[in-house]
Amino acid sequence: MNRFLRILFMACLFLSAGAFQIGRAEARMVSVGLSIGKASIQVSSSSSITATDAGGKRHSIGTSAVFRSSGKGSASLGSRTFHLPVTLSSGHPLSFNGRRYRGTFRILGGNSGITLVNVLDLEDYLRGVLKMEVNPAWAMEAVKAQAVVSRTYALRSIQQNNGKNGYDLGDSVLSQVYRGMNAEDKRADEAIRATKGIVVKYGGSVAFTPFHSDSGGATADVSTVWGGSIAYLRGVKEPFPPSSPNSTWETRLSRAQVEKALRQSGADVGSLRELRIGDADPFGRANTLTAVGTKGTKQVKSHSFRMAAGSTVIKSTSFSLASPSAGTSPVPLPVPVPRTERQKLPAKEIPTSNTPMSASEEGQLTALTEQGVFNSEELMDMLMNPEKRKGYLIRALRTTRPVQPSPEPLPSFPSAGDSFVFRGKGWGHGVGLSQWGAKIMAEKGWDYRKIIQHYYPGTVVGSM
Repeated sequence: MNRFLRILFMACLFLSAGAFQIGRAEARMVSVGLSIGKASIQVSSSSSITATDAGGKRHSIGTSAVFRSSGKGSASLGSRTFHLPVTLSSGHPLSFNGRRYRGTFRILGGNSGITLVNVLDLEDYLRGVLKMEVNPAWAMEAVKAQAVVSRTYALRSIQQNNGKNGYDLGDSVLSQVYRGMNAEDKRADEAIRATKGIVVKYGGSVAFTPFHSDSGGATADVSTVWGGSIAYLRGVKEPFPPSSPNSTWETRLSRAQVEKALRQSGADVGSLRELRIGDADPFGRANTLTAVGTKGTKQVKSHSFRMAAGSTVIKSTSFSLASPSAGTSPVPLPVPVPRTERQKLPAKEIPTSNTPMSASEEGQLTALTEQGVFNSEELMDMLMNPEKRKGYLIRALRTTRPVQPSPEPLPSFPSAGDSFVFRGKGWGHGVGLSQWGAKIMAEKGWDYRKIIQHYYPGTVVGSM
């Protein structure tokens, strides 16, 4: 190869590498919707703002400007009309709604009003997120875990949304809470720098990494909350007891409030007569509710009901239902009849159930065991096959002589009174990382990678 061809070859390599680096840099930019479909938007900066219109022409607009929607695809600034999109930049941070932001602003048009978008580097975006999502004073490994999970969440949103509606993420809890430079914190910055470029992957792709405040002892399977099936978003038990301010909570809703929430979540049963947990996961989290009313019986996802009732009212789906009129007297236990009078099913025909037993059911099973209702073969079968314990209890309850008129075999929430009591644990949808759980793990010596892989089992924590 002569000298010219060699130089040309090296130049091509250099240009290709440069293009690749530019592409990677662009891929790490993120756009955040700050104000959507408004009639007007006011922005400012401590130095002059430059507005670059859709044609690439630059305009100096001073240190403060109010853009007003003036029809689809355009916005006015005083007597001037700008064809959208318009990009705003300045030598100092731009401000909107009392907050300062890194990067640039972009004003977009739409069918109703104009939209303001903040465009900035992904790592700078995280600086405006982390303090809003986790306490920077917590153990550093917990803060690092949140940094990686938030970076992954943002990167996946960039890939999945592909700029739909003109931006990748919102700035509220519907995406991740983002408050620009106002939220920056030295300790949070340290966690971001220490994990720069690190994300969560599954099968070679960026993972979906939702998170919440406190799982209440075990996380939820994504299928029970939003539907679908994702291998690494299944319920997992916390390795340490929860200790958040919402470790336990209790809420009382009136009959009218419950009926309204049922209607809003698609389970209008008319005048409510009974509400009970229909199905629970292996950790006791309520997956569904069954409502009985004058219009019949309907089942609704507990998550849907929770969101309709208010996510700050019913703080999680890890709850039980209690009668407002219930006292502290124990549920009467049945008196066993001799085994010879029972219609015994072979062990292999005992029905199985993955639904956890309630405290009341556990108490009944214990009492019946102490009374000698079950023989050694049955006890061994329950020991080896825990999923049969409820089946044995149901059979025993149906074949014993009660002290008084027998209640329903599986207790449900009665309709007596005008209010319903929800007693729960944790706060949030329950899917993915539990922030308070991560805090305890970090305090116990777990590093951020181990914390993340506990909540997203089967994933890999590595570079983008």
